[in-house]
Amino acid sequence: MADMGFDFKAPKMNDIKQWEKVRLLFQHGYNFYSCGCCGPGLRPDLLREVEGFLASNKSLSDGETLLKKIAQKK
Repeated sequence: MADMGFDFKAPKMNDIKQWEKVRLLFQHGYNFYSCGCCGPGLRPDLLREVEGFLASNKSLSDGETLLKKIAQKK
């Protein structure tokens, strides 16, 4: 069991693809908390959209952030 957040709406029990989507999002640090005004932010609707979502919303490590700043100064 995992705390998915107040805005989490569980898929139907037999919707395997949606449960896999939820698992992948949670595994990568996404949950369904919000400030209460506008929801938890954008999340992919379908399992096939998760890979692109994760790639475009990838968190950078401190080292990656530093390298990016150095590259922008050149």
